[in-house]
Amino acid sequence: SGAAAGGGPRQIAFAPDGRFLYLINELTADVQVLRWDARRGRLTLVQTLPIDAPDHQGTSSASEIAVSADGRFVYAGNRAENRLVVLAVDQAKGTLSIIQRIGAGGEVPWGFSLHPGGRWLLVANERSDRINILAIDRRTGRLTDSGRSADTPKPVSISFLR
Repeated sequence: SGAAAGGGPRQIAFAPDGRFLYLINELTADVQVLRWDARRGRLTLVQTLPIDAPDHQGTSSASEIAVSADGRFVYAGNRAENRLVVLAVDQAKGTLSIIQRIGAGGEVPWGFSLHPGGRWLLVANERSDRINILAIDRRTGRLTDSGRSADTPKPVSISFLR
């Protein structure tokens, strides 16, 4: 079980406990939850959740996916809407529910990364030539624009050295 034909699987992120993985599909702008059976080497589809807003029209384009260190939240990038989507994880089932849609602070959020300390999310807004810094509320998972950014030409990826 996996991505539907034409979905454009882009990235996966494992839950910290390794029981589930989250796959973001670029062309259909959805997140798929898959249960991982390490003993059998098998994936089973649990859920497919669109991240486009209900009133979205036009082309869909998702970018990046990441899981909080505690496994309670998943973060997904939506290039077409210039937003980040925060999803809460049902710890027993692995399923997701959308709890926030927030502007990425620029145009075409191509990539983002969670700071290892868990307090910040940096997003590379490719078209607006800016890296924006969003604060993470570790209790609720929600994001807030910090008002801080750095201008840089065409950012597409952010990595932290650990």
